[in-house]
Amino acid sequence: MSSHAMTYALLHRRGSRAFFLARTTQHVQSLRGVREVLRALVALGALIAWGGVCLLLRG
Repeated sequence: MSSHAMTYALLHRRGSRAFFLARTTQHVQSLRGVREVLRALVALGALIAWGGVCLLLRG
């Protein structure tokens, strides 16, 4: 009988965690978006830097 009580307790905890994880998931997704934008900006900066190096070497 205690195994049924244990299962119910685990299910109850999962349900309450899912409620709180919904907000956390949204926050993580927005952080991923910010991270991707920063990566794109770094890549663009590196491309511009390489262009500058090529111009300096050229002439």
